Amino acid sequence: MLKLILPVIFPSWRFFSSIGPSPRIQFAFLEKETDEASAWQEFRSKPERVSFLQGLHRLLHNTQWNETLYISTCAERLFEEYSAMREQEIMQRILAAVGRGEITAKPNDMFLQFRISAIVREGYEINNSVVFVSKPVLLKGNL
Repeated sequence: MLKLILPVIFPSWRFFSSIGPSPRIQFAFLEKETDEASAWQEFRSKPERVSFLQGLHRLLHNTQWNETLYISTCAERLFEEYSAMREQEIMQRILAAVGRGEITAKPNDMFLQFRISAIVREGYEINNSVVFVSKPVLLKGNL
């Protein structure tokens, strides 16, 4: 009986067999669908500092962080295998951020594209490699 109760009281973290790649989602605006994206920006980068009051507020109410965790999960699943649904989910969330004004596009920006890069630690080095690039999506019809 004690063997059954102890894991509930003292959980084990051994289910993490290894630390896998960490996804970073970046986006870029394009003037034409055939343009090559060059000015990539990180989508919802983590703040360097959070004040005590901000931390307390985030502890109780943080819908944007929950959505960011969901998007990161979609990105991690795209590492494993391609899924059109996950690609569309990430794109819809970025387009919604543009629509809300969280991200601003220039007037001549017509298309939006995102990419996922994997941050992997190998020994003492940290490597960053692009693992997925989305198809460009027209901005005007999707906002």
